[in-house]
Parts: sequence; C-alpha cells; structure tokens
Amino acid sequence: MEKPKFSIDPTKTRALVLTWPDRSLTWEAAAWLYNTFPPPNIIALCVQGITEARNTAIRELVLKAPEGITDFVFLDRDMRPGLATLPFLQAEGDIVACEYPLVDMRAWADPAALHMGLVRVRRKVFEAVEAPWFLFEYSPDGARRAKCECTYFRDKAVAAGFRVVRAGWCDHDLKR
Repeated sequence: MEKPKFSIDPTKTRALVLTWPDRSLTWEAAAWLYNTFPPPNIIALCVQGITEARNTAIRELVLKAPEGITDFVFLDRDMRPGLATLPFLQAEGDIVACEYPLVDMRAWADPAALHMGLVRVRRKVFEAVEAPWFLFEYSPDGARRAKCECTYFRDKAVAAGFRVVRAGWCDHDLKR
C-alpha cells in the first residue's frame, strides 16, 4: 500500500502534545503520533493552564527548535485522530486547523475559525507574531470572556498576513 502524501515533511515537523493535568493522552492520539512522526519529534508538555502551556510551548519548543524544524503540530491530550484526520496532514497552508466536536459547534461557523485542539502551524507564523501568542480577552468589566485564546492567536496571525485553512476531522473526548 502506498503511503499517503503529506504537505509537510514529518521529519521536519515537531508534534507538541499538551498533556495537563495527568500527563495522559488518548490511545488514538498515541498511535497517530507514533505512525506519523519520528519519536524524537514528539514532545509532551505538562503545564497547568492552557494559555501558559501554549505560550511556553512557543517560547521553549518552537522558537528554540533546531532550524530544520519547519512545522509544528499542536495536539490536546483528549483528541482522537483517525483516518478522517488525514486531510489535515495533506492540506497546504501556513495554519491548518482540523475540525473536531466542541460543546457548542457554532464555534466553527466562521469560515476562519481556529481551535487549537489539533492545529498545524508553520514556524514562520510564530516568528512573525509577537508574544503573547495566546491570551483570553475579557469584557471591560471582566465579567465575560470576549475572545478565547484560539481566536486571539488567529486574529494576530491574520493581521500578520497569514490565512487559516481547515482540513480533516478528529474525534474529541469531551468527557476528559
């Protein structure tokens, strides 16, 4: 059987897996990572707080990565990639988001929506966008979240001239 063609080189791609709070991940994610990327390019990060984890990953594991690493895949511990995820690896783009179930699926209604459960980003995006890369924004009185950290990053990346592409489907364990 012929191996599927990817738009990225897995040997030049670092997979960053956010595993907080218990350092676990789904068996589907473990199998997908093992079968897609060379083991030295898979890094698990267990940092409390989603914005802290994502910003730490960019600062320590993206910007300090060897120059040969050109792409970064972010995967949350409760994602369940499978065959329907393949287009995510085949799509061309500086930022490629994989769709997955959310508590409120209307969050995908905007064609440019980006959610960080499974996303692929070219190194040049993080080099062009200034820190903080991820941040929750609140209403002026602080009583309501106005923008999630995913949208905050997307807006900064789009303002820097990058475009979000969506491809593929990944199951998501909403109970974890």
